[in-house]
Amino acid sequence: MVENKRGTKYDAKVRRRAVKVLSTGVGHRTLAVELGIPEATARQWARAYAVGGSAAVMNAGSTHRVYPYDLKLSVVHDRIDHGMSVREVMVKHGVPSESSVKTWCRQYREGGPEALVNKQRGRKPKVRKLS
Repeated sequence: MVENKRGTKYDAKVRRRAVKVLSTGVGHRTLAVELGIPEATARQWARAYAVGGSAAVMNAGSTHRVYPYDLKLSVVHDRIDHGMSVREVMVKHGVPSESSVKTWCRQYREGGPEALVNKQRGRKPKVRKLS
């Protein structure tokens, strides 16, 4: 049984067990019960597995991916305009993160298409003044 704590990172052993269980075709509720993890985590892993297979579950959250503007816009249009579910959109466009889809939809609703443009991250470089 895995300890149910907020913010817990699950090790490779738990994730491997999750992949093994998901490969049998069970749903997220069964996965949660079998591994003793929260249903929300099990749902995220099940959706990630549906999109990217075992690699998406094993590497979940380990890298920050930057998606192109056109992909984000397509995802948002399919979700908002065409009424597709989050899972359908994730599978269609190969986006393994449910939170990314939801964030892009929220940004689009609040700021329109311009809100989906990738912005530079991090500190601004110092400008050296010429003497």
